[in-house]
Amino acid sequence: MPGNIEKEIIRIGLPIRHETNLYPMVKPQKTCIETIKTVKGDGVEIWNMHLTSLDCTYIETRRHISTHGPLPMEIFSDRPEGDLYKGIVVHLDIEPGGEISPADLGKYLDTVKPGDALVVDAGEYTDKWLEDTDGIIDTDDYNLNSPYFSPQAMQDIIDAEVAVLAGNFPSFSNPRTHEGFGIDMIAEFYKTEHNMILAPLVNLGEIQETEIVLQINPLDIEGCCGIPCNPSVYQGKLKSAFLDFIVRLS
Repeated sequence: MPGNIEKEIIRIGLPIRHETNLYPMVKPQKTCIETIKTVKGDGVEIWNMHLTSLDCTYIETRRHISTHGPLPMEIFSDRPEGDLYKGIVVHLDIEPGGEISPADLGKYLDTVKPGDALVVDAGEYTDKWLEDTDGIIDTDDYNLNSPYFSPQAMQDIIDAEVAVLAGNFPSFSNPRTHEGFGIDMIAEFYKTEHNMILAPLVNLGEIQETEIVLQINPLDIEGCCGIPCNPSVYQGKLKSAFLDFIVRLS
């Protein structure tokens, strides 16, 4: 463990901002955040918020691509640990549009235990997009230039029995082709019905440790296949305390 942990709690959820549309290639709707009452006019301030399940950091289950299987809150309710997961963090120096290979993940997957989270930092991809767009992403290029997992890398993730696959990029399959990998390997990952995907993330570059504890912090929204969340990573002494807690539950 590094001798000096600068931050023991790192919030890795994407800020929710007006006019955002992370996936314009599949839907026209943008996030809308507006006041409907003001202190000056009404004596109280109230905000109205419209967003889709894909315009923020979301946690989703196989129900994103299937009519069968559990919803996120059902999975957390079935676990003594709730939304806490032990996890492994991978920092990769990869260019936009780059393929994440088995070699990139090999030594990390060797340390993953069944049921763990795998958190992949692909060159701080989403952080850079937020910086370049003044915090409002609304373009196909965000997806089309996303790093992605190769078919064999995805198979290795499945074989390692990763339960939560997380990353700071929007497309885990090759966004520029409908052949070969595509959604097929995502469907393979979801054949284990309690598996989930958590994306897109930010601030992963602030994580100093490889072994972490991930808390997903979902909103309890009934009936949705994917729900907004504000996940946190714990490292340092706080991580150790959470690990002790998780062990006591098992």
